Amino acid sequence: MLTIRTTLLLLTASFVASAPVYAQTKTAPSLDYTVIPKMEPMKDRPGAPDFTLQTPDGKKMSLKDYRGKVVFLNFWATWCPSCRTEMPDMDKLYREFKGKGLEIVAVNVKDKRDDAMGFVKNMKLTYPIMLDPEGEVGLLYGAWGMPATYLIDRKGVVQARLWGPAEWYSPAARNLIKTMLEQK
Repeated sequence: MLTIRTTLLLLTASFVASAPVYAQTKTAPSLDYTVIPKMEPMKDRPGAPDFTLQTPDGKKMSLKDYRGKVVFLNFWATWCPSCRTEMPDMDKLYREFKGKGLEIVAVNVKDKRDDAMGFVKNMKLTYPIMLDPEGEVGLLYGAWGMPATYLIDRKGVVQARLWGPAEWYSPAARNLIKTMLEQK
């Protein structure tokens, strides 16, 4: 039996997948997100659904706290080999661009806090981590498999998504992030 909360999350995920015209916003000319293999530009460009999760130290953070920055929203899990492969490149990307308006928000899905933090410590990751122990935010975004990444512009609009890993510190990825950061 589905709970009311789960039902609402499913409806929201459905909204994200097929955002109507009223959710569209005017943005700068489209970038070529396909320079990252398997990355899909969002046709309808929906607003990113807000959420609030705890950080490992117990502080509550919301996606809206990052408005005005380009957000690299990544869903991951400790059991995911592809996550382990891409996360060091994400950290390099973060260290290069964090002072220029990029924020990486890595949402751990369904792991125990200690397991997630052991993974983060072992990988020496420096970007913000949020914990989604029930997988509700992952469900909200349709992150059925790991990793799943969404690129969100400064206005809070989802520009592109990728299901699966990428080489996030490649010249193409770095250039894409740099170009997104240059757009106001």
